[in-house]
Amino acid sequence: MRNRSAGVHKLMSGLLLLLFAAQVPGQTGEAGQDPAAGLSAQRPRVGLVLAGGGAKGGAHVGVLKVLEEMRVPVDCIAGTSMGALAGGGYASGIPAAQMEVFLQGINWQHVIGGLGRRNLEPIEQKRQGVTYTNNLQMGIKHSRIVLAPGFIDTSAIEDLLRGFVGRARSQTDFDRLPIPYRAVATDMVSGRMVVLDHGDLATAMRASMAIPGAFAPVVADDHILADGGLVRNIPVDVARKLCADVVIVVNLVSPPADPERLRAPGQLLGRTMELMIEANERLQLQSLTAQDVRIDVQMGDIGTAAFERMPEAITLGEAAARRAAPELARYAVPADRYQAWRNKVTSDQGIDSRLGAVEFAKTARVNPRYLDRIAAIGPGDKVNTEQISESAQRMAALQDIDSVGYELKGDPANATLEWLPREKSWGPDFIKVDLGIYASASGDDRGFALYLQHERTWINSLGGQWRNEIQFGTDQVLATSFYQPLDVAQRYFVEPRAFWDRDWESAFYDDHDIARYRFDDRGGRFDFGVNISNQTQVRVGYVASERRAQLETGSPLLPQIEATDAGLAVSAVHDTRDTSFRATQGGAAAFEYFKSDDKLGAQRNWQRAEMGLGVAVPFRDDVLWLAAAGGSNLGSNLPPDRLFGLGGPVSLPGYQLYELRAAAYWTFSGSYLWQIKDIFSLRGQTLYAGLRLQDSRAYDTLDAKNERQIEAVSLFITGRTPLGPLTIGFATSSADSRSVWISFGRPIAEGTILSRGIFR
Repeated sequence: MRNRSAGVHKLMSGLLLLLFAAQVPGQTGEAGQDPAAGLSAQRPRVGLVLAGGGAKGGAHVGVLKVLEEMRVPVDCIAGTSMGALAGGGYASGIPAAQMEVFLQGINWQHVIGGLGRRNLEPIEQKRQGVTYTNNLQMGIKHSRIVLAPGFIDTSAIEDLLRGFVGRARSQTDFDRLPIPYRAVATDMVSGRMVVLDHGDLATAMRASMAIPGAFAPVVADDHILADGGLVRNIPVDVARKLCADVVIVVNLVSPPADPERLRAPGQLLGRTMELMIEANERLQLQSLTAQDVRIDVQMGDIGTAAFERMPEAITLGEAAARRAAPELARYAVPADRYQAWRNKVTSDQGIDSRLGAVEFAKTARVNPRYLDRIAAIGPGDKVNTEQISESAQRMAALQDIDSVGYELKGDPANATLEWLPREKSWGPDFIKVDLGIYASASGDDRGFALYLQHERTWINSLGGQWRNEIQFGTDQVLATSFYQPLDVAQRYFVEPRAFWDRDWESAFYDDHDIARYRFDDRGGRFDFGVNISNQTQVRVGYVASERRAQLETGSPLLPQIEATDAGLAVSAVHDTRDTSFRATQGGAAAFEYFKSDDKLGAQRNWQRAEMGLGVAVPFRDDVLWLAAAGGSNLGSNLPPDRLFGLGGPVSLPGYQLYELRAAAYWTFSGSYLWQIKDIFSLRGQTLYAGLRLQDSRAYDTLDAKNERQIEAVSLFITGRTPLGPLTIGFATSSADSRSVWISFGRPIAEGTILSRGIFR
C-alpha cells in the first residue's frame, strides 16, 4: 500500500511537471537544443525586482555581481527609478562588472549638478550670464509667467542614459530585449501606475526616475510621467505578470526616521514623500511567498542624493546578497548552462558607425543649420557613442534647448543620424531675476540690486535676440538692445543698445567722505563683434553718453558736471571658468578701452584702458585664486568723474566703495580657499574659509597724491549656498583702514574691471 501510494505520488508529480512545462510559451526543451534554450523548462522562471532609491540604487549592481557569481540566470526584470536604470542596463545585456565600471565612472556633479556645462556654452551666452547668481529661468506664455517644469536640468541625465543603452534603444519592444524588461512610472494626471513595456528604452528609464519638481516629467501620449516610486517602488506584481514564477527582490532599507530631524517644514515635507513610498513598498513585500527571495540591503546613512558614495552602495548590495546565498542557491544552474545563457543575453551597447546622412527633426524656432554647426558632425564621419554624446551636450547647453535626443537608423556602415532637439517649452520669451546685497560696517557703505532681464530669442533665422534690462537699487538701470548675428554660425554680430543709468557714489579726500553725488547717464552704443570661440569674444563700437553728476551732500563749492562723452570703445573677454562665482578651475581675462573724442561728438577728450586676469588652481578640495588688474589714462587728462574707482572687498579690501580715485593703478592678489563645509556637492555648493593677500598701487589720485602703495589682508567665509553666493569678511590695510562686510548674490559694482562679475 505504501509502495503504491509512493508510485501514484511520483506519477502525479511527473504529470504536474509536464503540464507546467507545456504552459511555458517558447520555454519547453527538446533533445538537441542548446543549454540556454532549455533552461526554463527545468527551473521556475526568475523575475528580478529592483527598488527605487536614488544613489542607494548602486546596491543593485552589487546584488547582480553575486547573482552572476552564483550562476543564477534572470528571466525578466522590473524596476523603478534607479532600479529601472540598473534593470534596464542589465536587461540590455550589460554584465554586472561593466555596469559597476560605468556607474563608478559617472561624474555626478556634471550629470545632475550641471558643473562643467558652462564650458559648453557659447561665449555670448556666458557673457550675458556672468553676473547671474542663480539658474532660475522663467518664461512668458499666454501673458503669464511660467517656470521650467524641473529645477534640475536633465539634458545630461538623458544623454547619459542614451549612451548607457545605446544599441538596445533600437529595440522598441521590451519583451524582445535580451532579458524582458519593464519600467514603472507614475501618471501625474490620473495618479495611476504606468508600466512601460515599449518605446525608447532610455526614455522609459528617464520617466521612471523623474522626481516631481526636481526633474521635468516625461510627456508620452496622454500621460505626464514621473517617478514610479510614488505608486510602486518595489514592483513585485509587475514582475509576476511579466514572467516570474518566483521573484528576487532587492529592497533598499534606510534607518528609521529620527524624530529630532522632523521639526522643520522642509524635513516634514520630505518625510511625507518617504511615507508614501514606504506604504506601497509594504503592500508589495507582503505578497512575497516562501519561494521568493528578499534581499534587504541596509543602507545606513547613504542618502538618496549621495551619488558620490555609489561605490559604498555597491559593496553593501554585494554583502546583502551573500547573506541571502542559501536562498539564492535554489535557483542556480550548472556552469555550462549558465555560460550559455550569459553568452545569449550579453550585448555590447557601444555605437560605432560611419554616417551617410545627418538630419534634424523640425524645430519651431531654433535654426537647424545653427545646431548643425554646433554639433560638428557630418556625412562621412565615423562616430562612436562619446562623439555623439559630446555633440548632443553642446547643443543642449544652448539657452533655447531643453535636451537633444538622437536616433541612428539603417546600416551602421552607412547610417543616418537623426537629431531630435527639444526646445524649451517656456520660451522664447525668457525672464531672469537676480538679487544682490552688500553692506559694510564703515559709514554708508552699502548697496542693493534687484535685477530683471527679458530676452526674446530667435526673432529671425540667424538668431536675433531682443534684450531688455531693468534694475532697482543703489545702481538703477534701464536698457534695451538687439543682438543680431550676421551669419548662421553666429560668429559675427552687431548689437545696438540704448541705456539709462543712475547711481550714487561718495567722494573722498584725504581718506574722508566729503560729498555724495548722483550720477545720471543716458545714451547709446553700437557694437560690431566677433565670437572667436566658445571662450573668446571681441567687440569694437561707438558709444555716446550724456552725463550729469549732481551734488546731493557736501559743500556747494564742489563741482557739478554736465558733459557728453562719445567715441571709440573696444572690449574683449576670455572665459574658461567652470562657474561664474568662486570658480574651482579655469580662468578669465577682460580688456576695455574707451576714447572720448570731440571729432566723434564728445565735449571732452580723454581715453583710458583697463585689463584684468584671474585663474583658479584646484588643490585637492581647496582652491588657489590668483588675480591681477591694471588701468591707465594712457597719458590723457581723465575728468574727475571718469577716474578709476578703487575700494571694496574685491578691488581694494579695507577701503569703502570708491574711496580711492586714480588716473592709473595696478593690483595683484592671491587667495587661498580652504573647504570647510560641503553643503551639497552635486550642485557645487561649498563653503570656504579664505585668506587673501593683495598689493596695490594707485597713481595721480583725486587727493593730489602722486602715488599710493597699499597692502591688504582679508579673512573671509565664502561660497555658493542653496540661496545664492555669500561672503562675510574682514580686511585691514597698510594705510590703517579696516572694513567688515557681507555680500550676497549679484555683485555690487566697485569701480574697476575686477568687480564686474568676471573675477568674483
